[in-house]
Amino acid sequence: MNSTVKVVARRAAVTVGVVGSLGLGAAAIDGAAQWTASAAPPQAPPVSAESLAAKLADEQTRGTDLEARLQAAIAQTSQLQAALDAANGRIAADDSTAKTLRAQVAASQRRLAGLNQQAASASVALQVAAARQAAALARQAALARPAATPRPPAATPQPTAATPQPTAATPQPAAATVTTPVVTVAPTPAPTAHATTGASGTPAPGGGKDD
Repeated sequence: MNSTVKVVARRAAVTVGVVGSLGLGAAAIDGAAQWTASAAPPQAPPVSAESLAAKLADEQTRGTDLEARLQAAIAQTSQLQAALDAANGRIAADDSTAKTLRAQVAASQRRLAGLNQQAASASVALQVAAARQAAALARQAALARPAATPRPPAATPQPTAATPQPTAATPQPAAATVTTPVVTVAPTPAPTAHATTGASGTPAPGGGKDD
């Protein structure tokens, strides 16, 4: 009988423990649910269909505006790309022009150096030609000078008054480059002195006969 009581008491204790555990678990679950409910944000108020339609229209308007801005940005980007391409083309053209101008400047410098050399050679040639011409003129002037006219000897009798006198001055050359012929007038031969006349044609004193 004692064993039966012990078995009943053990079963009763197990039953009480299980029931207590279940009650404690239920209480814990209820407390957790209340704490979660108090910590959760308040629920949003209900939204009407009109407000949803207005919000949808606003979003569509905003999307249209953003699309227009996107198209404008794309157009500006295209313009900037075209301007960049044009600038690159101008840079390439300017580079080519600069190379051409450098080549032309180099060629002009070479031509200028050649012209300077030709001018120097021509100057030297002109100086040499001028020196030669001056020397030739000097020689021509020396050759063109007339020789001195010889004077008649002192013993030659003077011509009579009727005889024309020779020219006193010998003509000089007109210029150093023009040769003037020298004209020498020979003296007229004196008449032969006769026994009855003098040197002037008058009768000689004291002479009445021919020799």
